[in-house]
Amino acid sequence: MIDLVSGEVLEDLRNEDPVTAVELHFSPVRVRCLPPAQVAGQDCSVDGYYETNVDPDRPLILYSDDAVAERVRFTIIHELGHHILSTSGAELLDDLDQLGGSAQGACAVEELVCHQFAGGVLVPSQLLQEVIGDESVTPQHVLHLREQTNASWEALAVQVANYPDHNTAVVLVRDLGVVSFVAANGLVGWPRSCAVKPGGVLDRALRLDATTPRSDVYRYGLTRSESLFCVTKRVHAGLAVAVMSSRRGDGGLSMLDRAEPAWKEKEEFCGWCNSERDVGWCDACSGRKCRSCERCGCGQPIQNPICSGCHMSNPRRAGAELCVDCEADLPS
Repeated sequence: MIDLVSGEVLEDLRNEDPVTAVELHFSPVRVRCLPPAQVAGQDCSVDGYYETNVDPDRPLILYSDDAVAERVRFTIIHELGHHILSTSGAELLDDLDQLGGSAQGACAVEELVCHQFAGGVLVPSQLLQEVIGDESVTPQHVLHLREQTNASWEALAVQVANYPDHNTAVVLVRDLGVVSFVAANGLVGWPRSCAVKPGGVLDRALRLDATTPRSDVYRYGLTRSESLFCVTKRVHAGLAVAVMSSRRGDGGLSMLDRAEPAWKEKEEFCGWCNSERDVGWCDACSGRKCRSCERCGCGQPIQNPICSGCHMSNPRRAGAELCVDCEADLPS
């Protein structure tokens, strides 16, 4: 879809005010800023949406400026992608329908295409080739691209992660102990705010200026976790960039330890029947299920209060001061 836009226009979208660039080159499209609460596109996953119902002859791109400038630029270019698909790129819509398989699926595919369009505009493939070339991706490459573009960290992460031909993830760490954003290529996604392995490379990303490639666990504590080489670079006190890959970035030996499933790292017992929880798996609590009652750790039984008679946590009748065992021992 980028091929439908001239080089001059692409340069303006990358470097000039995005509102001015869109209205100049894609008239009669209008770009308007609205308060965040009013920018809530149902299908769009960025902070804006493309509107043609108000005046079909003068489409609107609506966006929220309650974000950093790089995010606003990405949003406007993303919505411009929807406009291009409905005009000069309309012949691509049949392909989106076939890929989606349904109306809802086609919308999801269109969102992905517009994401890729915005990312490709802001971080062109030629620049990726110039900065990374045939080298293994490192956080330093992400920092170099940041200096040369107006792309957000998230947009850079996506473009860089998809550059290699092998499993790679670019991870942004903004808070200790959790991932803030993960762009994955050839790997299962890793949701935001998930915990990292305690004491691992990612766990130290904000404490150290940089790290050398070491094995760490991708999707720690979740199903389908795996060991990957991880190298980090701290940008400032509130941001570190990490690259996780099946290949080392320094040419060293590429032997990885097999990631142990999270359940192997802890022994747990059922709060209901006290049997060991060592079968099955629950993604919600990241734990195994009880071999006897098949309960997981999502819910725990209400513990009986300590009995003043025997000083044990035994069942008691409602309103009783002693447990049922002590009541049975009372003289009749």
